[in-house]
Amino acid sequence: MELKAFYADDSYTHLTLTGKMDIAGVKEIADKFSRLAVERKRNVIVEMSGVTFLGSMGLRILLSTAKAVQREGKKLILLNPYPMVKEVLEAGGLADVVPVVNDSEAAVNLALD
Repeated sequence: MELKAFYADDSYTHLTLTGKMDIAGVKEIADKFSRLAVERKRNVIVEMSGVTFLGSMGLRILLSTAKAVQREGKKLILLNPYPMVKEVLEAGGLADVVPVVNDSEAAVNLALD
């Protein structure tokens, strides 16, 4: 699992995830992901197009991070999930809690809102 900070300024943070969000993958990125997403107290866009698998541990870290970001009055926005990953987001109920969009402009607009 790979995590990169694609863009960060005073408006929002844009992170990119690549790989499998299984137990091993989540262990690799958990601390850094939480730190980058939560500590800046900004809206967060998470590019998901490179995530090929989303398991329960992946759902858990996304949900806990979304809740932490929301406690600061901010949003976690998931961008471009692979169709199979999007199905898991929907089945797991995460898509009901955080915005899931397939358009970069829409994600940025949500982040700037």
